[in-house]
Order: sequence, then C-alpha cells, then structure tokens
Amino acid sequence: MDQRSPFEIPNRYRRAFGWRVSTPQRQSESTVTNALIGLSASELPDTLEDFLDLTRRRRKNKAALSKIQLWMLQEIVFQEAVVRRCKKRLEELGMDSAAEEVGSPEVVAIKREMFIFRTYANAIRSIGDGLAWRAFGYDRAVLRLMCGQATKQQVVSEGLMGELPEWSIRFDSGDGVAILNSLTNCLAIGDVTVVRDDGSAEVVEVKSSNTKSRRKIRQKRGMSEVATLLSAGEGSTEDKDVKIEILPIKPEAGLDRLAILLSKAEENGWASAKISNCLYIECLDFEKFQDVESVSLAIKEVEATREATIGDWERRHDLVIQRNSLDLMAFSPNCAPFSIFPFPSRICVDLMIGKKSYVGYLNVNAVAREFEHRGWRIAKTPEQLVREGNDQAIIVVQKGALHVGVPPADFMRMHMEVLRPQTLISSCEAKLKEGPDGESGYLLTLYEGEPDLWD
Repeated sequence: MDQRSPFEIPNRYRRAFGWRVSTPQRQSESTVTNALIGLSASELPDTLEDFLDLTRRRRKNKAALSKIQLWMLQEIVFQEAVVRRCKKRLEELGMDSAAEEVGSPEVVAIKREMFIFRTYANAIRSIGDGLAWRAFGYDRAVLRLMCGQATKQQVVSEGLMGELPEWSIRFDSGDGVAILNSLTNCLAIGDVTVVRDDGSAEVVEVKSSNTKSRRKIRQKRGMSEVATLLSAGEGSTEDKDVKIEILPIKPEAGLDRLAILLSKAEENGWASAKISNCLYIECLDFEKFQDVESVSLAIKEVEATREATIGDWERRHDLVIQRNSLDLMAFSPNCAPFSIFPFPSRICVDLMIGKKSYVGYLNVNAVAREFEHRGWRIAKTPEQLVREGNDQAIIVVQKGALHVGVPPADFMRMHMEVLRPQTLISSCEAKLKEGPDGESGYLLTLYEGEPDLWD
C-alpha cells in the first residue's frame, strides 16, 4: 500500500502551479502548506462562493451568466497581473520563480502570494468548468473531447480584444449560452463555445493574426475531428478510433457519504471512513491547522486509524492505489469538476482551493472480487497489463466470449467521484448483451442517469 501522507502536497499539483519537483522538498512543502492555510483564512473564498452560487442558481438566465463571466474575467486578469509583478520582482532579486529554494523572507512572501493567486485563478476556472458541464447537460463524452490535450489556460490581452466581441455577439443572438473558453480548463478547442437551446454546440476560433503556426493548424484539425465525432457519434481523434456509447444506467455513487466526512473534518481537522469494501477515504480541513507543526501532530492519528481500518489490505498484499483530491485542483479530464459536486457551495469552494481535501485508497483486488462475485473472470491482472505495456486498462474482465478492459478513467471515478463498482459491472453486462458484434475500439461511455448525480 502507498503510505504517502495524505497531508503531503502531490507532485502533480506542485508542478501545475510552477513548483519544480526535486529533493529536498521540505522548505517548499512548508511554503505551499502555509499558502493554503493563508488562502483559506482570506476573503477570496467568499468571492468564489458568490461566483459558484450565481452560476448554480442562474443557470437558465443568459444575462446573468454573461455578467458572471465578465466578473470572473476581471478577477483572472487581475490575478495574472499580480503573478507577472511577482515574477518581475523575483528576477530583480536574482531568484527563479519556479525554483524550490526559499531564500529571504521577502522571497518567501512573494512566492506565497504567487501560489495564492494561481490557486484562486484555477478555482475560478473550475467554476467556469461547472458552467460548461451544466450547459452541456453533464455530457461527459463531449467535455472529454472538448478538453483535448488541455494546456494551462491564460487570458492574453491581445487575443481577448478579439474574443470578447465574438462572445458578446453570440450572447446577443439569444439562442444559447456563450462561454469564454479561457475562463475554463475543460474547453481547450477554439476561443468561444456556444451551447444552443436545442442542445447543439458551436466552437468559434477568433483569428488574431495571419500567422500560420503549427499550433493553429493542429487546433483547426482538432476542431474538425471533434465536430465530426460529436455529430456522428464516432470518428478519430488524438490518433484513436473513438465511439460514443450511451447506456440506460443510473450510476451509483457514495457522494453523500463523502459530504458527511468533509463536514465532519471541520471538527478537528480530519475524518476518515471505509466507504465500501473497495474504498477508504481520509478527509482533511486545513483551516483547523494553524501551521505546519499542527499538521504534523495530526498525521499520527490519521495513520493509526488507517492501519486499524484497512491494515488487512496490506497484510493480504492487495494492490491499493492512492489518489489525492489536491491533484484535481490542476484539472483532470477524467473527473468532474468540484464546482458541480452535490455539496453546499462552500464545501465545493473549499475543495477547489485546497482548504479541504480528501485522499482515496482504492483496493483494486477488492474491485476485481466484486466482478468475480457477479460471474466475471479476471482475464488479466494489473501486473500482467503492466508487463505487456498496456496502459489502456487496469484490469481485463471476461464473461463468455467477451473481454472488457476497465480503463484508468473508471478507476479515477471510483476514487474521486466515489463511483461504486456495481456501476461498472452493469456497464459490462450491457456490453455483454450486445453480443459478439458489439462495439470495439476506444469507447467513451455515457450513463443516461449521470445528470442525477450532480449539483
């Protein structure tokens, strides 16, 4: 079992916010933790809560959604200006803004401010992601394709001057919701996305120059591939043959139990529980910790409780994968944004800024046993797939002549969205009913009951 402390800032999260990953990490780890504590105690979370509340309550009000986006844009432009100013000051001091060495008290303060405003801007974009998910009716396949090979979004003043009029024209037409893609993480193709009232969508790319860069050529090709796939339900993208399938399944998840744990963590800084035979979750609340030392004092209690609850997993030599919600602050195309989780707005905001977080310990062997209990055979284990160099599945299950690979994205959902294995088993059973002529290739699976999980 991975015994990394749930209080440790994940490397992926550190990289996404400009921190190089090297050893030793102790000083920068302290800076990041203090920044998270400082952000939690500031007034910025109140603003984020207002943004999220408005996008949720006014989801059908086009005028309100346009004004909210302008407000969000103003905040991001300010954030980017602060970060540029901080970088310039660090250069004047002869420091690298991405380096891990701490330096003088002034350098520590500057890096702390940079981290806070980067995290704040990323939370705003997570709210923008929620706006997009609602506009698209929680269509996970569409949003997975729209994010493409998502890069770090940035508002560029020259490009913005061309995008705003185009965005405004689309809103003024009155036949849908127009979204500025730079206000999201998940809309990486084009500059403006319009979701019409009839459910159709248009992606607009604003030409800012006559430069024929390779990136623009790739983006245009990507837009064409996605448009074809979305209209036909199948096609090629990212050098893969892809088909969208819709299953008449209402997914089961333990999000209600996760919400209870997150609320309970407010009492003394942490709470944990075994959610199912496959999943153990530890929830943390940084507001309860005044400094790094107080965090350290809680670790022993957390570890002792974990050992008492799931220590038998390790003794059985089960494969247990650990994931931290802080990883998702930097955006993951395989997980829903925290801004649509069916929690109170303040808890969603706390997750977006890292004030609250949770760690999932998923027992892969226990998931396999759930499949076996329902008549499926494990055709290939994770170890066998690793040896084969297959990164498209964690396990391969078999019933009759049908072999189904359970992809990493589904395991991510079991981790972070607390999706129950029964949903994946139902999905495999639906594929079995298709018979030997069922669909092959890379499938993006949708559940008809998915919208019922969110908000």
